[in-house]
Amino acid sequence: MKKPRPDIEHWWAVEAMIASYNHVYQVTHKTKYKVHGPIGISIYDGAPVASFQYEFLALSADAQSVMDAVLAYPIPDDKQYIIDVFHPSPSDHALKEQYTKFAHEFVRTGPILGFDLPAKATTIPSNVYKASTIQQAETANHTLTTEGERIYVQTLRDRHIHSFYVEHEGEAVGWIQLVSVYDRVGYIHQLYVLKNYRKRKYGTALVQRAHAHAVELGLKRMVAIPSDQAMRLYRRLGYRPLLYFSAFRPNGGYHE
Repeated sequence: MKKPRPDIEHWWAVEAMIASYNHVYQVTHKTKYKVHGPIGISIYDGAPVASFQYEFLALSADAQSVMDAVLAYPIPDDKQYIIDVFHPSPSDHALKEQYTKFAHEFVRTGPILGFDLPAKATTIPSNVYKASTIQQAETANHTLTTEGERIYVQTLRDRHIHSFYVEHEGEAVGWIQLVSVYDRVGYIHQLYVLKNYRKRKYGTALVQRAHAHAVELGLKRMVAIPSDQAMRLYRRLGYRPLLYFSAFRPNGGYHE
């Protein structure tokens, strides 16, 4: 991405997010990402990442050029795709009208949150551990996989992917993944606490540990896309919306 979007103040957060999650997927599932004119394209194919195989990212504010590029891209008939469009305000009716007129339906809008890291870490929870070895990852996975979560061993040797797990009575009950591939910006790619252990400060401890490690790495800011359940936690810890993205799919497209 050569030119930032002038209509979005915090375009760096979009760049950090795109670079970070694509890096993780490339390491764990060998997915691909490329820029094609006004769009970025994440190609997931058969990777267990989403219910669609292609994710188009609007790198331009011009809906017509974005849609021209999307519709010109050769997608096999049996593959599904989604388009993510970035905007500065929580709701943009004009944007929705632009994309729905191209026979695409609105799916959802979500925030991209940001946080300015302190110069020095003040809280380092004692019950959160870094997964640095295969044995540590597999021990954590023993309980994490009961709810479909996993620390992929492929990520352990990658210097930009940092996974941590929180323990309760010697067993992992949640984990977080910090990605540091973008200059001076950390991205929380994953945050999950097992259902029976929620609302017990384990999520808070995981984020605090990720912050402490980010400070150690010399990062200055953090970016996260929260789940509905985690939104309150992030806001309580000081995260604030930087911008928003809306997802669109072709009419009659994939089902979530």
